[in-house]
Amino acid sequence: MSLARRLAAGAFGTPQLLMASGVGPAEHLRRHGVPIVHDLPQVGANLQDHIDYTISARSSAPGLFGISPSVIAHGALAIGAWKRHGRGMLTTNVAEAGGFVKSHPTLDRPDLQLHFCLGIVDDHNRKLHMGRGYSLHVCALRPHGRGEVRLASADVRDAPVIDPRFLTDPRDLDVLVTGARVAQRILAAPALAALGGRPVYGSGNDDGATLRGLIRDHADTIYHPAGTCRMGSDAASVVDPQLRVRGVTGLRVADASIMPTLVSGNTQAPTAMIGEKAADLILGANALVAGERLVA
Repeated sequence: MSLARRLAAGAFGTPQLLMASGVGPAEHLRRHGVPIVHDLPQVGANLQDHIDYTISARSSAPGLFGISPSVIAHGALAIGAWKRHGRGMLTTNVAEAGGFVKSHPTLDRPDLQLHFCLGIVDDHNRKLHMGRGYSLHVCALRPHGRGEVRLASADVRDAPVIDPRFLTDPRDLDVLVTGARVAQRILAAPALAALGGRPVYGSGNDDGATLRGLIRDHADTIYHPAGTCRMGSDAASVVDPQLRVRGVTGLRVADASIMPTLVSGNTQAPTAMIGEKAADLILGANALVAGERLVA
């Protein structure tokens, strides 16, 4: 069957579109009344994402964002400084600093990423707090847990069922606990301790059991889903090394869903490179088909 399309709908949308079109785990598709085009069990499996834990603290130090009379009062001045000189608080990217660290010295490369933000970040800013403050994110870069994406119905207008299965592998929680301890030490260093930060959750010097509870309560995605249409040379993979979907013709996938293993950092640049490589493969194979279009 020739679908004559290139898919780039992301790690959630691409497996949903494939399954709704009949390409995916046969038994799952039958339960939703989808006619089977090709039984491809790993479509929607192998979901990986970077889980992130944030330590936030309240502080009245200058230069921090938040909800307070002083921030509102300085708003007009900040707008003026930005318009006249291109300087001031409104020029910030909010995530002002970052770094990569190892959870253990024997590792050959970092497995934790840090982001420092000039404001209190709680539940992706859906939960707001009065006052100013700052936050330090700790992200586990190489998760061991694997989730999945499944159809909610055969109608692609219905959002898919996404289960990241965060922290189901105990190693991921161990790494985040180590990362949280590193973050606590950073925030306790003289330069940052001088800001007088008061933790929103926890004490700032929590024991292992307390940190595990805080992480389970507050850790969440940092928006790097990948892996649900795994590329590989084996017959079980969803796409081959030329990004062609196995079992159908004229169909390639070009997004983060093809990553066999999640990259140890932000996914934007690698995903752009996947798109560039897909274009080279298609042009090199003279595989542009009349009517072929991008689904995004």
